[in-house]
Order: sequence, then structure tokens, then C-alpha cells
Amino acid sequence: MSLLRQHGDFSQAYSVAGQSGLAHFGDEQGFIAYKKVGGTAMVLADPIAPPQYRDRLIRSFLEEEHDVCFCQTSLTVAKLLSSLGFCVNEIGHDNRLDLAGYDFSGAGKKNLRNAGNRMAKLGYHIRECPIAEVDMAALRAVSDAWKRMHTVRNREVSFMSRPIDFREEPDVRWLFASDAGGRLVAFAVFDPVYDFGQIVGYTSQANRHLPSADSLVQHAIKRRAIETFKAEGRKWLFLGLSPLADINDWDFSHDWLIHRGFAFARGNFLFNRYVYPVKKISAHKSQFRPVIYQTFFAFNRPPGVIRILKMLVACDIFARPSPAPPGLSILRDERQRWGAWRVPALQACPSARRPAAEQ
Repeated sequence: MSLLRQHGDFSQAYSVAGQSGLAHFGDEQGFIAYKKVGGTAMVLADPIAPPQYRDRLIRSFLEEEHDVCFCQTSLTVAKLLSSLGFCVNEIGHDNRLDLAGYDFSGAGKKNLRNAGNRMAKLGYHIRECPIAEVDMAALRAVSDAWKRMHTVRNREVSFMSRPIDFREEPDVRWLFASDAGGRLVAFAVFDPVYDFGQIVGYTSQANRHLPSADSLVQHAIKRRAIETFKAEGRKWLFLGLSPLADINDWDFSHDWLIHRGFAFARGNFLFNRYVYPVKKISAHKSQFRPVIYQTFFAFNRPPGVIRILKMLVACDIFARPSPAPPGLSILRDERQRWGAWRVPALQACPSARRPAAEQ
């Protein structure tokens, strides 16, 4: 937990540390989270480690795993991977609100301005409270109804999107919306973002609502979150990835087939309808007028298209629902969460394999 609190300053950090089903490689100085698909290690985002330790950590990991992909990694790590011979493609931009100077003015934020008034007129009530105070059957009913409206209807997407854990988790915050009759109609989950031991912001991790809920209910919940976090002095609210958005591939040696495939998928109706609604996600997040910055997909073993398919498998886009309950998150209980992984679940970077100059 101390590594996350010290160096978890990016949108996927909480997921890297605590998502169920991920393996971890590292030591007391930092770690990498990954998921094996076939013989390929699919790494999620950046390592949680001090910047000066990332190079050594990644090199040690590559000595253990020879077929590796990094998914949604930052520009800084992408530059390092490119220097190690990785092919690097843009995968879509992340979205961040800088809360100190954020307001709701401007034509593009009209829905955010209108959302609060509409909720008041309809008698909706938005509150923040622990998940234990909410009826679990009603909460799951909202979640299940929301999933039935989307492409992946019968299971949770994972890996690049942290599955909802319907339990209390450290520093995770829940906001709920109820209609005039007191019925739960929507909720949102916010993962903490840390820096130097402090919570400096949050990531909008999940947003779900009933089909019958007002169309602006999620705007109203996010507006409440923005106002609350800003009043607390938090720096950022991350809205997460806009998949395949603003891809140019100007900075690195990249796979041209992946580049063309991403461009085709983004504009293709069938892909958006039956695989993943990338255009809808990007359009929604753009309404908040965020600061955007590109993220990257990097791999060291061709063919790249096969690695893209493995990424979709890692995300459970194509997976069948499992009859077994999901494994417990390493964030769920203190012993399993932060005691167990320190020794057996994290492989230490062996000093014997460091470059000779460092020994």
C-alpha cells in the first residue's frame, strides 16, 4: 500500500495495485502488474515505482518475460520501451480535469450546467455514503440493467477497466442518485489517485444507471463529484481512456497495420455496435472539456495484430461468463491485500541479473 500511496499518481494506479486477476512483478521499490494471455504478458499501464527505478524494473521484467505488451502506458514509459526495441502505437487519449481552475462555463459544458437544475426539478437526490448503507440488491439491479444496454452484457469488462468490487475498499468513494420515490437509479465509483502519501485526486472508475433514469443523471453525479473534490483541495479528476481517439502515430516506430486497424475500428459502425462503443465514450468525455494526453500500446514480439486480439481477450471482451465467483481483490482484506503479495505474489528483481555496472 505504501508504494501505491507514494507513486500512484496516474489514472490506472489503483487498478494496477488492486485489480483481481493480475499478477505482479517487482520488489520493495516498485512493481509491474500484468496478465498472461497465452505466452504473452499483458502489462497494465505504468509501473508503480519511483521514476528513477522504472528502467531497471522493466529490464528485469523483460528477462523473465520475453513476449510482452504494455497497454495504456504513458509517454515517458513509451519512450523507454521504444529505446528497448518495442514497437509503439498510440491507443487513445486519457482525460483529466484540473480542478483548481475548473468551472462549468462555456457552450460545451451546457449539459453539466443544466444537470443540477433538472435533477432538482425531477426530485432526484444525489448523496455520497459508504456502500454498506445502500441496498445491495438495488445496487446490483442498477448495474445489471446498465450492462444489458451495452455491448458486453453478461459479464464485467476487466484489465483496462477495473471491475466493480461491491465491497468497501480503501479510499474508494461512491456517489448515488435516487429518484423522487427514493429508488436507486444511478451510481458512480471513484478510485483514489495518490502522490507522496496523499490523495491528490480521483479516477472515475465506473458509472451506471437504469435505462429509465434521466439522461443527465451521470452528468449531475459528476458535477457533484467535481464540486466536492475541488472543495477538498484535490488536484485532479481523471475521466479515463477515450479508446482510439486522436491517433496520429508521429512519435515512435509503429505498426502500420495496427494504425490503420485502429482508424477503421473507430469509424466502423459494426465495431462500435458489437465490439466496443469507442465513439460514444469519447463523445461523452469530451463534454467535460478535459486536458487530454495520449497513451500507448507497446509490444516486442510481432505480429502486432495478434497482440491486439490478446489485449481484447485480457479485457474479457470476448470471454464467456465464468460460473465461478471472481477471485478476491488484493485490496479486500489487510492480510491478503498488503501482507500476502509482498513476498509470494511479487517476484523480486534479482540483483544477480542487474547489468554488471550496477553490481
